[in-house]
Amino acid sequence: QMDIDEIRNWYDGYSFEEYLIMFVTCSIFLPYFCSLIAIVFVLCYLAYTHQLIKIIRKTPRAFFIFLFCMLSFAVSAYYHNDTGMIQSFVMLLIFLYYMFYRSIINKRLFILLIDACCIISIFCFIWAIMEYFRIIDHFGYNFLDLEVEDAPRWRVNSTFYNANLYAMMIEFLVLCCVYKLLYSKALHRIFFYWGIILLNLFALYLTGCRTAWASFVVAIPVMFFLTRHWKSFTVSMGIILSGLTAVLVDPSLLPRSGFLDSFIVRGRIWKTALLGIRDHLFFGGGPQCYQIFYKLYDGRKAMHAHNVFLDPLLSHGIIGLLILFTYFWENCKEIKRLYTKRYDVPLFALIVAFLLTVAIHGMLDHTINWIQTAMLFLMVFSSSAIYVNNGGKPELEGNVFF
Repeated sequence: QMDIDEIRNWYDGYSFEEYLIMFVTCSIFLPYFCSLIAIVFVLCYLAYTHQLIKIIRKTPRAFFIFLFCMLSFAVSAYYHNDTGMIQSFVMLLIFLYYMFYRSIINKRLFILLIDACCIISIFCFIWAIMEYFRIIDHFGYNFLDLEVEDAPRWRVNSTFYNANLYAMMIEFLVLCCVYKLLYSKALHRIFFYWGIILLNLFALYLTGCRTAWASFVVAIPVMFFLTRHWKSFTVSMGIILSGLTAVLVDPSLLPRSGFLDSFIVRGRIWKTALLGIRDHLFFGGGPQCYQIFYKLYDGRKAMHAHNVFLDPLLSHGIIGLLILFTYFWENCKEIKRLYTKRYDVPLFALIVAFLLTVAIHGMLDHTINWIQTAMLFLMVFSSSAIYVNNGGKPELEGNVFF
């Protein structure tokens, strides 16, 4: 009779904890509540097996995450921000899960997770195409018309909450494919990842999200530059310059090409957010507090401040952001060592590309402030712990599935 260790390692040497991480990662591509259920299940398992407290104690500066979430909850309660209180609790669950993730992650598992995300994106694409057929049937378009409506409810969002969130997921997924192409030598692997890139770019067009395209202009060449793939860098710059020229000649090539109205709306939202920041500079008003504050300043109604720099400051204030930054400081030093110590330059390039994507897309939206986008981001951002878990030794690169 097999003992428990043999059962837990019966397939290819993966532990039960690694399977839990695979399970949660796959849940990211289902409706958001599935991810929450998966995280709660994993945390309950860790608590039941007496691992959770040990993981928290081993995580550098874990105290600051509890302080940040408690402060966020308290400030939200003070302003009667019910949504903020719920989000503060959800943030704590997500951060706890990624403490566990950091304690387990290794290069072999990370490569598998990236491959899984790329493959599951095909399922998301199929779902998006089915949505698009429903939309064009409603409006009487032909498929090849590729008409994208301005109203959010008539843009594809696949398994995600809205089209802009799906767009950010696509941005991340394309970068994951580029990361895999850095390693790929076999022709069938190159065709596979390029195929997934093209499927996702087509879905991105159908989302109608325009800001997402701007992130590729910077993030992809930066990945090739950092990893010294000079031919790929040159080709990518040529494709980008050709694309920019085509859009300048014919702006209608981009969906929803009327930018002016969007900027006017964003301007009103940002003005309101700045007034809220001025009056709540130190502690903010809790997550999603824009929904409360815009009424005080007769501002434009919106779910959030539509800016990745303004909304966190409005929500958490200077004190809250300093506490959060203190927690992530060790993570940032790990990421730096990926490049300076040459532990894993491609992984460093991927993390930098993710950060650039959040910053560029975040100029006009705050799409990182969502369960699925945040989880995929943290999966990559926290992967620097690979070289803490193995004492900084380089590990074998490779492709799991192909």
